[in-house]
Amino acid sequence: MTPAAVLHYFRSVADRSPLPVVLYNIPRCVPYNIPIEVAAELANHPNILGIKDSSGDLQRIRALVEATKSAPRRTVIVTPIFEAVTGRMLSPKAEAPATLVTIGDQTGALATAAPAPLKTRTKEVGFQVLTGSAGTLLESLEAGASGAILGFAAFAPQACQEIYLAWKDHDRKLAEEKQQRVQDPGRRIVGEFGIAGIKHACDFNGYYGGRARAPHLPLNAAERSEIEALLAGIRN
Repeated sequence: MTPAAVLHYFRSVADRSPLPVVLYNIPRCVPYNIPIEVAAELANHPNILGIKDSSGDLQRIRALVEATKSAPRRTVIVTPIFEAVTGRMLSPKAEAPATLVTIGDQTGALATAAPAPLKTRTKEVGFQVLTGSAGTLLESLEAGASGAILGFAAFAPQACQEIYLAWKDHDRKLAEEKQQRVQDPGRRIVGEFGIAGIKHACDFNGYYGGRARAPHLPLNAAERSEIEALLAGIRN
């Protein structure tokens, strides 16, 4: 896993991928930390758009932001409030055919209203540094991260979004309160229970989690009750 080998691998994938590539650094699960200088070099590839870093290391987030700030910028389509727009959002929706309804001797057509076109604008963005740690979301945003991809958001997306929105509104006090609310549940459910904990939390919060596949063991009744108690104030 020399820098040259890692650079060659990711460049080969990005050269051939029909979709943009986001690097993923999760040393907790993979015994390898993508070096900052390697990430900075890969940030110059036109098909590598960002990195999700789940190290939980704020110093590393700051270093990634600093090392990639000179990467080539690209023009993207966004909403009027600069939220991301996907290809699916832009795809034309097929108009529903008119339906003929017969009532007695009268025949009428039910007209269908076409959806309003999505208003968009463009924005120049650089390489996107994303945190994978809910416990350091606020601090990562303040360190220059563009956003986050969070396991905690699988079962409590609104709680995570509220941290981001409070930070974006420059309401530091509220952002800190929202951040503190997810600290202990995130550490226990995601960090310690792992996949089985996330799946049960999804079920509990109204999403589909299901059973964890082998070799992960199912949670026992006490563990499930603990997760439910941790999420008592974080329901969607």
